[in-house]
Amino acid sequence: MEFRKIKIFNGMAFDVPKHIVRIDILGAKTTHGWQVRYGKPWKFFSDHTANGTGAELALSKAVNELNHRIATLPAPTGIRQKISTRKSSTLPSGISGPFQRLRKGRSTASHYLQVTLPVHGGKSKNTQVYIASDNNFTEERLQLAISKSVALRNLYIEKYQTSATKLKREIMQATIDAQPGV
Repeated sequence: MEFRKIKIFNGMAFDVPKHIVRIDILGAKTTHGWQVRYGKPWKFFSDHTANGTGAELALSKAVNELNHRIATLPAPTGIRQKISTRKSSTLPSGISGPFQRLRKGRSTASHYLQVTLPVHGGKSKNTQVYIASDNNFTEERLQLAISKSVALRNLYIEKYQTSATKLKREIMQATIDAQPGV
């Protein structure tokens, strides 16, 4: 698990895992604590002290919550699954086209969609899904190719999600096992 050093307003320093952030709001209404940002809804663990002396206990509770969430929720992937507002076509995210290509030795062009497939721990790969040739291109064939592309991309997203979640849980367990006295 990734950790970083965080020094809070009273000078105390902590090793804080990724997905936990420090909240310190000073003023008429003070708020001090740790927020777990893994899954929804985010959860806040207050120090219950104005001087920050409860920060260690609050962080311990936040880490326990983070470990519970990692053990029960799928890992965040960052894979875009909604259509971007900047995308010029109405095709689903990760699918572009249709493209037309005239292959060497052929007299009619073929049409295809390009699908981006996420690969966990590696570079995404692109593949093409055939639609039709110029002679038999129809809206029905285009819709069938879009359906195939969506199904293929969803299969890869599911594999990515499973792999990312498994790795996240292994790292969490290794971190817990490495802690002295646990």
